[in-house]
Amino acid sequence: MLRAPVRLWRSVALLAVPVVLLAACGDDSGNKSSSGGKNTIAIAFQGPITGENANLGLPPRDATKLAIDQANAKGGKYHFVLKQFDTQGDPAQAPTQKDKYINDDQIVALVGPTFSGETKAVLPDLDSAGLLMISPSATNKDLPTVVPDTKVFHRVIADDTFQGKGIGSYVADDLKAKALAVVHDNSEYGKGLADDVAAAVTAGGGKVVTTQVIDPKSQDFSAAVNGVKAAKPDVVFFGGYYAQSGPFKKQLADSGVTATFISGDGSLAVDFISGAGPAADGSLVSCPCQWASEASTGKLGTFFKAFKAKFNHDPQTYAPEAYDAANMIIDAVNAGNDTREKLIDYFANDFTSYDGISKPIEFEANGNIKQTGVYVFEVKGGVFTLKKAPS
Repeated sequence: MLRAPVRLWRSVALLAVPVVLLAACGDDSGNKSSSGGKNTIAIAFQGPITGENANLGLPPRDATKLAIDQANAKGGKYHFVLKQFDTQGDPAQAPTQKDKYINDDQIVALVGPTFSGETKAVLPDLDSAGLLMISPSATNKDLPTVVPDTKVFHRVIADDTFQGKGIGSYVADDLKAKALAVVHDNSEYGKGLADDVAAAVTAGGGKVVTTQVIDPKSQDFSAAVNGVKAAKPDVVFFGGYYAQSGPFKKQLADSGVTATFISGDGSLAVDFISGAGPAADGSLVSCPCQWASEASTGKLGTFFKAFKAKFNHDPQTYAPEAYDAANMIIDAVNAGNDTREKLIDYFANDFTSYDGISKPIEFEANGNIKQTGVYVFEVKGGVFTLKKAPS
C-alpha cells in the first residue's frame, strides 16, 4: 500500500515538529536560519496527503523527504527541511494553503503542486511571489499558458497532449481498435487527457462511439456504464483518478462490458486495483513516468531500495519524478542558488540538463520537459506489470 501506516505517520509528524520550530527561529539573513551552524533551507511540497487521492500525493511527498534526508546526511553548507501542505488534490483547497508557503521566506522552492487543477489555481500567485515550482505530476497541456512567460513553472512529466497521442497510437496500432468509448470526470486533468486521446484515435482512423461524463463525487456510474454498453466499443478510455476509475471498471464488468479498459496516469495506483477487484486484471494504464520496482536496476533500483528501506512500502507513481525534482532544487541550492531569486535565475538561464533516475531532464522555454516516452502497464494477477516501454 502507498499510504503510510497511521502509527508511522504520527511518529514522523511528531519528529518533524522540532525541525519546523527550529527553522522558524530565523535570523536577519533573508530566508536563512541557523541549524547546527548551517543555513537552513526549506523546500515545500503541495498535494494530496489525506483524502481519497492521497495515494497520488504520498509517494512524491515521501520521495521529496528521502532526497532531503539524503542531502543532509552528506553534510555541507545547508540544512534542508521539508514543509508540506495538504490540499487533498482539490483546486478549491489549494488557495487556502498557498499563502502559508508563499509568505514563508524560508521556503525557496516547491515540489508540486501534484494535480493540474490545483496547479492552475495557485500558479498566478506563485509567479507573483517568484517561487519556483517543479511538479512531478501535473500534466494539463494548458498550464504553461496560465501565466504567460512565467519563469516559475516547471514539470518533469510530459503533458496530456503527449500522453494522449501515445495512448491513441497504442489503441490504434497495438489494440487495433476502431470503436472507442471515452469516459471522463470533467476535471482539468481527466477531460483534457480524454479529449487528447479522442483526437489521437480519430486522427488514426478510429471512431469515438460515445463520450460519457461521470460525477466524481458519486460511486454510482450506472448512467455512464449503460451508455458505454449500448455503444459496443472495442476499447474504453477513462480520464480521471483511481478513486473513480477502479469502481467504474468494476461496474463495467458487472454489466457485462468486455471491451479493453485503458486509463491514464491518474489510475496508476494500487487503489485502482483494489477498487476494481478481480475486474482489474487485463486493464491497461499509461504514464509518461517511470515505475520503480524490485526489478529496477541502476539508479532507479538504488532509489527503490532506499525508499523501501525508509518507508517500508514501494515508491509507486510519481515518486521517481518527485525525487528528481527535489534533487534538482537541492543541487542548485548547494551550488549557491540559495534564494528564490537566484533559483529562478538559475533555472531560466543556467540550467541545461539533469540526469535523473526517472529520465534525462531538459526543459523547454515554457517549463515543459522536453518530450519523453509513454509507458503502458497491465494489471496481471492483481499487480501492475510493464506492458510496453517507449521505443
